[in-house]
Amino acid sequence: MRRYRFFFLCNLAAALELAAQTAVDVPRAEEKQKQQNVVAKEQEKHAQATTTVEFSGEQAFSEKDLRSAVKEQLATVDRYGLTPARADDLAFFVEVFYRKHGYTKASVHYKIENRDRLRLEINEGALMNLGTITFEGNSAEPTDKLFDFAVGPTRQRYSKLQRHLPFVASDIQEGADLVHRLYIAEGFLDAVVDQPRYTFHDEANRVDVTIPIHEGRQYFFGNVSFHGQTIYGADALRGQIDDLLKQPFTDAAAGVRRHRSPSGKRRDFGRSTLSL
Repeated sequence: MRRYRFFFLCNLAAALELAAQTAVDVPRAEEKQKQQNVVAKEQEKHAQATTTVEFSGEQAFSEKDLRSAVKEQLATVDRYGLTPARADDLAFFVEVFYRKHGYTKASVHYKIENRDRLRLEINEGALMNLGTITFEGNSAEPTDKLFDFAVGPTRQRYSKLQRHLPFVASDIQEGADLVHRLYIAEGFLDAVVDQPRYTFHDEANRVDVTIPIHEGRQYFFGNVSFHGQTIYGADALRGQIDDLLKQPFTDAAAGVRRHRSPSGKRRDFGRSTLSL
């Protein structure tokens, strides 16, 4: 009983310490966010007012949009002066902005005029839309579910009412990573998701995507035993985690790290024994 009371007091003290720390961290985070907002507002103001940089060739986006997209780089030029390296940075980030909106072939070149003026020449290229997404090798997870994960990074920036989404390679790669994390969370610990493959249809301004998947086997909890001195019996303890044991096996669920056999192959966690 004394031992139980000791652990209870320790847990209570830890909880109070965590609550106190959280109470301190929240105002700090809010203050940091306020400071960041002030800096961003000031950068936006300078970006729209500066005459050091001139844009040409933009059609899909206004000059105001472009200045806002590279406000940090424009602020750096305003503060430290124009150099070829900073001009190259500006051109690069304008390209990134276009590609993030589906202009996969956008290119931006810079010209420094009279040492203190920069001209950014933009060639937008065509807007490429996301076409079909094909998953190869999925049998345990439905295609519709995987599709939502794959397009999630792009979809979150656009209205759900928008029928066609732009093709953004970095978003698709992030979506493939989310698909892999989904498999791990569902107990497919050996799952591998290969790099997406792209098929460009320039005549239709469309890019089709193929994501190869190697699911592997799905792991579940097997027998669970409890070792050490416990207040409650094994059946009572097992009843407290019964819902968890019905779920697929993952590191997060088990709270133990995976082991490998001497041969390097993963052991069958379907028959794992957890020591709690």
